[in-house]
Amino acid sequence: MTHEEIKATVDEAALKAQSDEVVNGNLDASKKRRVALQRPSFAVYDEPTEIGGKVHQAGVWHHDTKDGEPHDRLVCSPLKVEAITSNGDAGFGRLIRFRNSLGNWREWAMPMQLLAGSGESMRAELLGLGVEIDPNAHRLLNSYLQGQRPKRCVIAATSTGWHTPELFIMPRQSIGQGDAIFQSEAGNTDDYRHGGTLGAWREEIGEKCEGNPLLMLAVCAALAGPLLYHLQRPGGGFHIRGDSSSGKTTCLSVSASVWGEPGQFVRTWRATGNGLEGVASQRNDGLLALDEIGEASPKEIGAIIYQLSNGTGKARATRSGAARPTRRWRVVVLSSGELTLRGHMNESGQQSRAGQEIRLLDVSARRTHGAWDELHGLADGRTFSDALQRSASLHYGHVGPLFVEKLIESGEASKLKDMLATLQSQFQADSGQEMRGAERFAIVALAGEIAIEFGILPLGHGVPTAAMQELFNAWQSERGKGQSEDTKVLDSIRDFLDRHGDSAFSALGDDVLVVRDRAGWYRDTTEGRIWMFTSEGLRRAAPGYEITRISEALEVAGWLADRGPKGRAKKVKVSGSSKWLYHLREVES
Repeated sequence: MTHEEIKATVDEAALKAQSDEVVNGNLDASKKRRVALQRPSFAVYDEPTEIGGKVHQAGVWHHDTKDGEPHDRLVCSPLKVEAITSNGDAGFGRLIRFRNSLGNWREWAMPMQLLAGSGESMRAELLGLGVEIDPNAHRLLNSYLQGQRPKRCVIAATSTGWHTPELFIMPRQSIGQGDAIFQSEAGNTDDYRHGGTLGAWREEIGEKCEGNPLLMLAVCAALAGPLLYHLQRPGGGFHIRGDSSSGKTTCLSVSASVWGEPGQFVRTWRATGNGLEGVASQRNDGLLALDEIGEASPKEIGAIIYQLSNGTGKARATRSGAARPTRRWRVVVLSSGELTLRGHMNESGQQSRAGQEIRLLDVSARRTHGAWDELHGLADGRTFSDALQRSASLHYGHVGPLFVEKLIESGEASKLKDMLATLQSQFQADSGQEMRGAERFAIVALAGEIAIEFGILPLGHGVPTAAMQELFNAWQSERGKGQSEDTKVLDSIRDFLDRHGDSAFSALGDDVLVVRDRAGWYRDTTEGRIWMFTSEGLRRAAPGYEITRISEALEVAGWLADRGPKGRAKKVKVSGSSKWLYHLREVES
């Protein structure tokens, strides 16, 4: 190679290196002015820069030639590609850093799929984030973004929460070990904001949990979300119900302040299942606060509760028929409303299931002063609620991230299962369903005890556990003994007899009386009346349950007065024919 060829090669390499520095925004202004740019090429300028005797405003520029003369075109305001993002062999994107219309630098992990076609979805999102784009240069913006190959590679997390046992992802913050970032098609989905100070939150909210079980539930339920991953427990939650203006919504605001600004973080039940699915996936391993259950559709809410607690979205197909990735999450739900879940569903003729009620435990807000017991020197419950609301709106977003940070640093995660088992043994449960409820309260108590150990909650050890035991005992008492399905079956049959005992039955042997919509017969004995249901009549008396399940509940309750040799029904001679009837002893109203 001749000396001239070697020199040309070196000059070209040096020019390319300088050009790369311009694109990455690493040169100072004076050095940029001396760069002889390759054409065509892209360059990013943080400040107005003079090139070829012309001043170029800050932004992304495309340098080309036209009719043999230099031709420079502004693409958009300053925007840099910082890293390639991916979750392995898929989910590729670009971590972009840009300056918005207010002059503030922001970041967004942008999925590459938004560049498909003309990239209209990508431009719409960037415009909403404050990037100023030349409307006639959109194709150049696509070319610029796709042409960048930064050396840095970042893990792209498509959901918040735990990515590994040592890495917790939030929309604008990663806690723990690993270079990772939350990647979403929307660049402004961050509800995890912070304001005020941790010290003020501890003083104005944390200290007020003393003597207030519901306030303790609100704070500790918000902290329980990150524990579910390490405990390998499904999601679920609590429904705080009580009269209007009793403090229910205040509980939700305080709970939300653990992670973000309450006005943004608290959502409403007035949404479709698909809408809540999207919110739940953004709150994975955290809190989902939903206000006013009365705004939810009674026909949909049962399915929504199953969906939220099971943590799996609906299966959907692409245009080609292939299955789309299913959204998954694990959240603690905190709900509020004036009615119970059962009462809300009954208003439209729907029947709640025990599985739904055990996934969303009903907690009464009827305490000494509305939702509160200890006012900490304030005049009344309303004043106490107002003070909590004001503090939650000023000081928020500090406690949750700090809790996760200390959980990682302390190594306590490996001990959580044993700690939960010890706590749960202090909750006395009489059935499988009550054991599930006890576990939920115990997880909340565990979160509170750990927060005290970390110095986050300014309370004494044992206070959260005592508060959750009190709430669990109240829930257990209001719910009644035994399996919830059994109670519902018996209540339905009792109500059916109260309403239709005189019209849907006739005395055994009375062949004269005509009974429309007959449910069975009755016979009077010295021990009281025996109701003899047909299987169809028994199904009507307890709608929504199979006959086998109904008869099991009757047997457990001791309501079966007589039974046949091969089952719970007995053959009886009625009007010249034999019928299989279920014999129930007279029940108290």
